[in-house]
Formats: sequence, C-alpha cells, structure tokens
Amino acid sequence: MAVDTQEANRMVNNTNILKQSVVEQRQSISAVSLDEEMTNMIKFQHAYNAAARNMTVVDEMIDRIINQMGRVGR
Repeated sequence: MAVDTQEANRMVNNTNILKQSVVEQRQSISAVSLDEEMTNMIKFQHAYNAAARNMTVVDEMIDRIINQMGRVGR
C-alpha cells in the first residue's frame, strides 16, 4: 500500500510539472511584449508625422503653383 501511495504521489507531482510546463509555453507564445509594442507605436508615430509633413509640403507647393505663378504677367 505504501508503494502505491508513493507512486500516486509521484504521478501527481509529474502531472503538475507537465501542466506547469504547458502553461508556461502557452504564455510565452501568446504573451505581448510591452517593450516591443511601445517601440512599434513610436515607429508608427514617426512614420505618421513624416507623412503629415510630406502632405503639408505638397499642399504648399500646389498653393504656390495655383495662387502665385499667374501674377507675373499682370
């Protein structure tokens, strides 16, 4: 009976270790790295700002072409 108890305790211990291992593997795959997400957010913010500056330059060029280039001959 003592041997059966030891075997049952060992099986419970092994099962708990296996369960913990599976939980840790699942969390390592599905976990979100806050550092990586912050880095991506900063990168996308810089890209957005660059695109906005580009659109401002294009808008100023079009404004200059439409509104100021025709005044020379008048």
